Amino acid sequence: RKISKHFLVDKVCFDQDCEAIWVERDNAVKNFCGTHRIEVEESIGATLWDPLEIIEANGGNPPLTYTQFCHVTKGIGQPKEPLPDIDFTDVKFADLETCEDLLSDLTVFPNLPTPQMLGIEKEGEMEKIYVGGERGALKYFYRRIKHEREAFLEGAYLPNRRDPDILNPPKSLSPDLKFGCISVRKFYWAVMNAWNEVNEHNPGSYTIVSQLIWREFFYAMGANNPFYGEMERNPICIDVPWYDNEDDLKLFNDGKTGFPFIDAGIRQLKKEGWVHHIIRNALSMFLTRGDLFLNWEHGLKLFLKYLIDADWSVCAGNWMWVSSSAFEKSLNTSFSLDPSVYGYRVDPNGSYIRKYIPELAHFPVEYIYQPWKAPSDVQEKAGCIIGESYPMPMVNHKEASNRNREMMEELQGILRQKCGMQEPKHIKPSDESEIKVFFGLKSNES
Repeated sequence: RKISKHFLVDKVCFDQDCEAIWVERDNAVKNFCGTHRIEVEESIGATLWDPLEIIEANGGNPPLTYTQFCHVTKGIGQPKEPLPDIDFTDVKFADLETCEDLLSDLTVFPNLPTPQMLGIEKEGEMEKIYVGGERGALKYFYRRIKHEREAFLEGAYLPNRRDPDILNPPKSLSPDLKFGCISVRKFYWAVMNAWNEVNEHNPGSYTIVSQLIWREFFYAMGANNPFYGEMERNPICIDVPWYDNEDDLKLFNDGKTGFPFIDAGIRQLKKEGWVHHIIRNALSMFLTRGDLFLNWEHGLKLFLKYLIDADWSVCAGNWMWVSSSAFEKSLNTSFSLDPSVYGYRVDPNGSYIRKYIPELAHFPVEYIYQPWKAPSDVQEKAGCIIGESYPMPMVNHKEASNRNREMMEELQGILRQKCGMQEPKHIKPSDESEIKVFFGLKSNES
């Protein structure tokens, strides 16, 4: 509105932000342009498909399973290929520095604003591991595609899931996708083309880009649901009577649970703004149905605050899935991660824990995931007495998970009675193998 006072604006172009929380903002812009005879062009760039088109193609409702989602999108057709780079040679840009009247109407920063300029202060020690911008994103992009192609040559796919590396700098492009530093279509088609080069007579499928397809799935679920990020008003979320325990929540948020793998994840999250999906799953299950039985909304709030790649749809979808509130089979708790052993499968030496919990750095490998089991002389030699320098476990995992499972099964029975003993129609995985893929487990693991 302020810019239109100083310039003749004929057309406004912007990328669709399909998340329901931004609809009011975008509609306000469209309405203003409509009343002032300004043309609006809204393009689809942040996602592979238009989520609203997916919902329409499915009869007006989001697909209830990932398999159904894949079926609908295949009916729509392949995502559009990325356009070539724009030539800005003949494009004229306005120099806002010469528009003093406009600058007086706007809040303008002398350079890219820092969090502190926006009133957000640092909390504790922080370490920047991601550098934004297209140039850096392209460097990681080409490295990632090389990594994917090498896996294809070995007869494998999804190398980041097959060999998760929770300790070293991330190979993920999720922050770059979130901030538009790289196109999701560019990523999708580069992986597909790399596969087709290696496997000439076997066209690539969604399987080799499943992480991108899950992202699209969650976007479609939240597109028309402004309450997607909460429990009570969310039509796809089951109301679970979670505990209300502020003391337990504080211990979790402070990384003082007494479970090294969990606490290391919280510390890395707050320090670096990123954690591997293996860690995210462990944190999500521990907070909710696995151990503490606290509302997943607390976890969503934590992730949205600290994760550099956090976006509303994907974060909320993941938290609902892991807590069995939605997406998962209705209140299914037959699968639960043990926080004292889960990390061992990806980091048997405990290097991740030693890095982010230096108090435990000198513990022998056999006690690094369960330091409370170390004899007193071992604790003294390691320079860390459990219960003093590092906390005892805040819960007994076996007892807590059994209790939580019983409560979920009881609630499941109540829901089935309300639905005539039929499983309620809700968003859920297609089969057990899909659950294992989501958690990064091998077919013989549980």
